[in-house]
Amino acid sequence: MRFWPLIIILIFAAYFAFQSKKHPQLHYNAWSDRILHPLDTRLRYQIAEVDPRFGMSKQQVIQLSQEAIQIWHSGTQKQLFVYDEQAQLKIKLIYDVQQDNYNAFKQTQQELDHEQNSNQRISNNLDASKSSLEQMQQSLRQEQIQLRAEADYLNQQRMSWSRIENEQGENRQRIEAQYHVLKEKSQLLQRNIDYYNQMNAQYNQQVSQHNSNIDRYNWNILQAKQRFPPREFHKGVFMGDQIQIYQFDAQDDLRLTLAHELGHALGLGHHADPEALMYPVLGEQDLQNFKLKPADQSLLYARR
Repeated sequence: MRFWPLIIILIFAAYFAFQSKKHPQLHYNAWSDRILHPLDTRLRYQIAEVDPRFGMSKQQVIQLSQEAIQIWHSGTQKQLFVYDEQAQLKIKLIYDVQQDNYNAFKQTQQELDHEQNSNQRISNNLDASKSSLEQMQQSLRQEQIQLRAEADYLNQQRMSWSRIENEQGENRQRIEAQYHVLKEKSQLLQRNIDYYNQMNAQYNQQVSQHNSNIDRYNWNILQAKQRFPPREFHKGVFMGDQIQIYQFDAQDDLRLTLAHELGHALGLGHHADPEALMYPVLGEQDLQNFKLKPADQSLLYARR
């Protein structure tokens, strides 16, 4: 009879070893939880720390974490996680220089986007002004041609009637009246030409200023690339007994970051599918309505 306690201990040890092999996430549950809940294979976690500089409450993060685990539950039809304030696995939102750098990057990106939009609006306005000036120039040229033709015709008429009539003759008077009208048309044309030249000069000045803005924008782009070189942003890290989140953009981004790191807690590595949850960089995923991808499911099934 004295061997029964040892046999029972060995049976429990074998059971827990088999259970841990089949459900690797149980390695991160406390032994007290495993003993109290021997049939529960869910990974227990808690939100332990939320730096106030992120601008979120602990309750908000808890809610997002529950939405994150629902991604796994809906995609596998299995309950893999449970929130527990006493859990061994702790999730911490730690504000550090990485979030400061990202905020600076985001601010710079917004400023560059605003500058680009402004340049595009100016470019569109300049295109419209150019088209209007070209139409005005074409109209003025046609009017010049017409007035020259009228002047040539009146000159011929004057020469012809000067041989027949004196200056007081009816036809000579009619031609002089037409000359007067032609002169008024020529003066109006000259005013329109002067206006066109003024508008064209303003247009050229605006083009010059726009080109300077484009040069400044390109310089700002170059400076931004040097300040924020392309690299993989490590939003969080799984460390066995805790998950540390360093950087995120918004709540949708944080939700997927939590789901991603909890995937590591399930014993999953990364996948090469850029739309998968377990892809090492969050970017091409549908942040607002994400559903677990076959690539993620294959990682989960392959761990066995």
